[in-house]
Amino acid sequence: MIEPLKKLLDHLNSILDPDRQEDIEQRHKRALKWQQTDRLPLVMCYPLDKRSDFQPFPHREIFESPEKMFYNELVHAFDTSIAMRDKINDDLPLTVRANFGTVLVASMFGCGVEIADDNPPWARHLESKDEFEKCLDNFDPSDFSSPWMAKAEKTLKVYKQILSEYPKLENMIQIVLPDLQGPLDNAAMVRGSEFFVELLTEPELTAKAMKLAAQAQAKAAERFSSYLTEKVNGFAHQHAAMIRGNILLRNDSSVMISPEMYSEKIAPYDELVLKSMGSGSIHSCGRIGHVAEKFTEIPHCLSVDFGQPEMNDLDTIYSIAKERNISLIRVSVSKEQLISGEVQKRFPSGVSLVYRANSFAEAQELMKQYSGS
Repeated sequence: MIEPLKKLLDHLNSILDPDRQEDIEQRHKRALKWQQTDRLPLVMCYPLDKRSDFQPFPHREIFESPEKMFYNELVHAFDTSIAMRDKINDDLPLTVRANFGTVLVASMFGCGVEIADDNPPWARHLESKDEFEKCLDNFDPSDFSSPWMAKAEKTLKVYKQILSEYPKLENMIQIVLPDLQGPLDNAAMVRGSEFFVELLTEPELTAKAMKLAAQAQAKAAERFSSYLTEKVNGFAHQHAAMIRGNILLRNDSSVMISPEMYSEKIAPYDELVLKSMGSGSIHSCGRIGHVAEKFTEIPHCLSVDFGQPEMNDLDTIYSIAKERNISLIRVSVSKEQLISGEVQKRFPSGVSLVYRANSFAEAQELMKQYSGS
């Protein structure tokens, strides 16, 4: 084991409190089930202090080193930090994932994967419609021979082995699914921007692509399941937050789709994945108000996760979600609403909160005021 990781794990072994983490998990669970809780769960996001004892490796180095990737996941992921757990009293669940960005399912279709500098990996789409059609005709959703899928599986295996050497941490730090995107995003990644034209001009082709992408995603989730250590039955974790169900679909491309087109052409394949997993949740970045209601109509969707909550009319979406018992994940409100307690009146239950602070000092102080500690 590399020395920085051993030092960090020894540190975490000394500072993490199982009872505290159990309280945090139960607070999330109660809120997402629309039950009464002492306060809404709040995760603080902040830039990592350059004076911290633990600094991440350059992003480009983690893809060939599961230990470096594990270290970075613990130091600073989604602008949160497990390494700083002893210095802030927020409601961060303790999770790590094999962080290969968005490319895993696309790589199963044969897309080349490239990395530039310290950017996340990206998939090069197939060059022509003929190549795309041939790919779909020959595609096997159970074929995991992609080298990137192998990297992800190896990484999860290493995580599990390392945590087995620290029984206390093994009980608290949960290994969660990698980012497997969603049927629309994966199909569009494989085909490129032409996919959005072909949703109108080639409905059978795009439907075939999304069905295969949905099957591949479900098979990939099943493949990785033996390495996961999710501990709260009926819930999972993604984006440093608890979600309801067993998988989070990324649906960022839905911001470019009308509500009617989403319901007709996309939703059936989202439901295919969610149903195959028992149930799950849907994520999208951007301004998603026009399709958020459609997300809540999908039978096996139990919560909606926001990438940019501040871009949305949260009160309107909340009223719709409440009627359907759908939870909202990573809702953001102002500092003033957190301090005054107004947030609890605005959203009595059914949501988890996130606050993006300008510094760790701001996050630490605001969390003290919010929690009364």
